[in-house]
Amino acid sequence: MTSALTVIGKEKQSQGNAILNTLQQFAGAIGTSLVAMVVAASQSHLHTTRRISTAIGTQEAFGMLTVFCIIIWISYYRSVKR
Repeated sequence: MTSALTVIGKEKQSQGNAILNTLQQFAGAIGTSLVAMVVAASQSHLHTTRRISTAIGTQEAFGMLTVFCIIIWISYYRSVKR
């Protein structure tokens, strides 16, 4: 956020801060929804118990978030390296 806010002028810094905070909240809501969707999809399998399918869904969601983190880390590393 600090890096993005230094690009805009002082007169628009409060609007930039509001936009970045809104985007941060929106990204958190999307991440929570995706994790809930993965766990719920795993729970819909009828061949296992609810407890086991929830554990499997949680592991799958963790793997998905790990992949997202790696992608974000690579993107950040490439942008900072320049």
